[in-house]
Amino acid sequence: MEKFVKKGAFMLLVAFLAVGMANCKDDDPDYENVTPPEVPVTNSISGVITGVSGEGINGATVTMDGTTTLKTSADGTYAFENVKAGSHTLKAEANGKIAKEESVSVENSEKGSIVLWNATLANEGITITTNEDGVGEAKVETETVKGNEKAKIEITVTVPENAVSDKTATITITPIYSINDAAKSRSTRASEESVLLVGTNLKCSNASATLSTPMTLTYNVDAEITGSVSAKKLVNGLWVNAPFEVNEGTISVTADSFTSYSLFLNASITTKTSSEVLTFNPNTFDNLYGSGDMAVGTSSYQYKVGTEITSSGTTKLTAYLIEILARLAGASVTTIEKNYPINVTLSVGTALSISGTQSATTYTVSALKRSVSGKKYGNISVTTRAYNRQHTGGSN
Repeated sequence: MEKFVKKGAFMLLVAFLAVGMANCKDDDPDYENVTPPEVPVTNSISGVITGVSGEGINGATVTMDGTTTLKTSADGTYAFENVKAGSHTLKAEANGKIAKEESVSVENSEKGSIVLWNATLANEGITITTNEDGVGEAKVETETVKGNEKAKIEITVTVPENAVSDKTATITITPIYSINDAAKSRSTRASEESVLLVGTNLKCSNASATLSTPMTLTYNVDAEITGSVSAKKLVNGLWVNAPFEVNEGTISVTADSFTSYSLFLNASITTKTSSEVLTFNPNTFDNLYGSGDMAVGTSSYQYKVGTEITSSGTTKLTAYLIEILARLAGASVTTIEKNYPINVTLSVGTALSISGTQSATTYTVSALKRSVSGKKYGNISVTTRAYNRQHTGGSN
């Protein structure tokens, strides 16, 4: 009888434990298949504003879409955060500099992105004041990349007697560093084998004034390249041939109207695109087997803005080529440290990883059997991937 009672009590205990365990299992979440969080997509526009020297401009004004304005940091960098997908107009301005404006596009993507827009601001032009006979002369030197002063070109503008119909008018001369400085349309390019070396914009304070006698623009360039240079002027948005003479290392261009005049060098430009992997810290947030929710805020990373020029101007020709390269792509590079916003909560049974890449383009400018190269850093793409113990989900 006693054995029967003990056996019955044991069976009741087993049944009680079994029911309790079953109830606990029904109450527990399914940690094997928890839904991962979805990370919000974040876009920004970033870049650096420099002078022709390549040095960042502290306190330059950058405006987006005519409404949102900020100032550049000491190194010339700026960043607009939480930018909506679509087209945006950016304008960079600084005291004593010629402003630049351009449109950029932020793609509507499942990945976060940083669109880079850099601007090089040249100095404003100088003014020629003619005497009572209408005669005047002015000299201006081109700006160069810091450390590349061999590439300086002196421009002399000579106004003959009674050349301008309005003798009281003033003439502003401004060096041109790219075809976009003269006209926005890229259709103005002289040819695929011709690259702008240096130019001059002539502007009269009296827009209706004309030239009865041509002016002369004299460029002091190295004799090695004079045989590979042509002169052109901008007419109705197109570059057309302009009369010029070569004399002992100088090129004199005849200017018969108020417009832009430039020297074009026979050169080639090649490009090669690549992609670089960015490092995030941390790059993984693991709560697959944690004991409670995990709050994820940000992940730190670095990227580059600008251009690394890997060549040096050992001769005047290579110095000129470096200037051409800098106008195409920029003259300096800056590393920016940022925190990418994630801002999600990982439940037990989930994890998240983050990775990214930055595009890059290597430019090579060649002429007369000499070449220079530089790497321009481009847009950034960021991917976050949230997952659970069984599958991937909630990624962007």
